[in-house]
Amino acid sequence: MEMEAEDADGTWVLPVVQHGTTKYFVDLRLRQFRNVRKPHEYWGFESETGQKMCEQTGIVVCRECRMAAIISPALDREELRCMNCLALIVPRVRL
Repeated sequence: MEMEAEDADGTWVLPVVQHGTTKYFVDLRLRQFRNVRKPHEYWGFESETGQKMCEQTGIVVCRECRMAAIISPALDREELRCMNCLALIVPRVRL
């Protein structure tokens, strides 16, 4: 998985993940996986396929404020707090 970073011209580069044979941009703000080749085709995090993709890529969504984050597999058993509202986030929980 490629991580989000600020490009030289100030634009944000979204992380990219692969699901099957297709690569997707991970848009944490919109909570969507967007097809890299066809950006108008996407899976929402709350769809059945989106939930499977979230589990595979370590994406969690806060139940309180709906902020999404990518969590390292090294922390998947830790109790974590949302960066926005400080609510407890338990990784690998269905949305």
